[in-house]
Amino acid sequence: MPMPADRCSLKKEPQPQLLEERRDWVRKDRAVKLDLFLSISDDIKTDLFGVGPPLPPSAPTANQMLEELDERFSHYTFDDYHHAFCYFLNLHLDDFEHLDEFHNEFRGILLEMEDFGQPLNNTQACSAYFSKLRCCQNPWVARKIKE
Repeated sequence: MPMPADRCSLKKEPQPQLLEERRDWVRKDRAVKLDLFLSISDDIKTDLFGVGPPLPPSAPTANQMLEELDERFSHYTFDDYHHAFCYFLNLHLDDFEHLDEFHNEFRGILLEMEDFGQPLNNTQACSAYFSKLRCCQNPWVARKIKE
């Protein structure tokens, strides 16, 4: 009667071909995961995956990361956001009688863009605001900027 160790020859000789295939798959998955991670913004990296640059999270696979991104951003509708963003671009101070009306409209559009999940960060919003003020030909604004 053979000894139990003789019957379990698979334990002695792991299949090298399967092991090598697994290593190749892990290398490819790691490369895809890194490419995917580097292609998204830092805000999304920290919000969705809980880690920041330079390295992606170790637990999920590239496919799981794609599923999380799809789940998070599947409700995005470009047409509605595009409409709000174009309105934002075409907002001019000259169209308003008072600066307060312009401020209210500017704030409203920023909030609407945030509702679509694509808000401007503080630097972008401030830059756009001052650009709107300086690009207009309104003499009142020119006097206010000089003051």
